[in-house]
Amino acid sequence: MTQAEIVASLKRLLSERVRVPVARAQALELDTPLLKDGLGLDSLDCVELTLGMEEEFGLVFDDSEDDWMHHFSCLRTLSELVLIVKGELA
Repeated sequence: MTQAEIVASLKRLLSERVRVPVARAQALELDTPLLKDGLGLDSLDCVELTLGMEEEFGLVFDDSEDDWMHHFSCLRTLSELVLIVKGELA
């Protein structure tokens, strides 16, 4: 799976799971901030998105990491997380 395919899936998940309007989700760039002053996701949104990612990509994320929110800074870091967990990015 390519990063572009993952990003497309993430945009769809943002619309379906977090209820971001479709047009707004589709307009997101790789480096558009997803938290606070950007898209405005909060920690509950991130949990819901994580659950969707686990279902979508068949992954289990390690929740023992203390600072997991940094993965949600933008679509680039989030898609890279998926690639790392899938073992497709070192």
